[in-house]
Amino acid sequence: MPLYLTEADVDALGDMDLALEAVEGAFDRQGRGMAGNVGRRRATVPAGSLNVMGGADEELGAAGAKIYGTFGGGARFVVVLFDVATGVLRAVLEAGRLGELRTGAASGISSKYLARPDSRVVGLIGSGRQARTQLEALSGVHELARAQVYSRNPANVEAYVKTMSQRVDVELVACTSAAAAARGADIVVTATSAAGPVLLAEDLEPGMHVVAMGSNNPVHGEVAPAAVARADRVFVDDLDGAHEEAGDLMAAERAGVLQWGQVIELGQVVAGQVAGRRADEEITLFASQGIALWDIAMAQAVVERAEAAGRGIQVP
Repeated sequence: MPLYLTEADVDALGDMDLALEAVEGAFDRQGRGMAGNVGRRRATVPAGSLNVMGGADEELGAAGAKIYGTFGGGARFVVVLFDVATGVLRAVLEAGRLGELRTGAASGISSKYLARPDSRVVGLIGSGRQARTQLEALSGVHELARAQVYSRNPANVEAYVKTMSQRVDVELVACTSAAAAARGADIVVTATSAAGPVLLAEDLEPGMHVVAMGSNNPVHGEVAPAAVARADRVFVDDLDGAHEEAGDLMAAERAGVLQWGQVIELGQVVAGQVAGRRADEEITLFASQGIALWDIAMAQAVVERAEAAGRGIQVP
């Protein structure tokens, strides 16, 4: 019988350490060709859209799909998990919290391989729920000293600083502009819903690692094309998906400052097939769209914990 896990179950069982381990493993297996990803597909109607993304990870022993609707009342996420050896439906998980954890973890893993090892200062542009797990993940990879936070709404920044000061041992500083948040940062994360660029070429400094994770919309972009052009190396989670959804990179390609042939899948770096950061002064950019292989790996890890703890509902 498949196991059903609610948001409360996932929240109780999952944590950032588990997510970092699960997502790093997913990148490794993807890079070695042991896992196949199916990019996001959308069925759009006037009321919203149904979104489906999937994958199969033979070495992990799991396959599945994430399904979510963006209709009235906000998005609702579900992950369906199958056993690769038997084809049996193993679990169904409510996956809002799971998605927050795996998205943050992906940025953390990107910084593990692409940021300078001595990175201490993070610039966060955006202060929503996703920005929380971004900082948690980066804190799990680096010994951070300072996080500089900017959002268009100062009240949101104030709430973010109050919340995250209880979660991470980092000095949190509210900034009055995106440029101020990026100034002097070793790692810069854009986690916004902005339709246009919030990070400009003049905001970048040698040695930075940039994570653009706020948009998977082909007509939106958080990083200006000129800023993409300043990056010495550009990485994505899945090349096929990036061609369809990475608005930052698509705009840079249209502007003639980026060629897709220079873009590298991060899984190749994690698997040891391609070098990560090659010099301290390099500017690296990770355009994160989000892939189902992360959801599958995280779901598998949470289900294993649930089974060990006797948590969840067995569905006939």
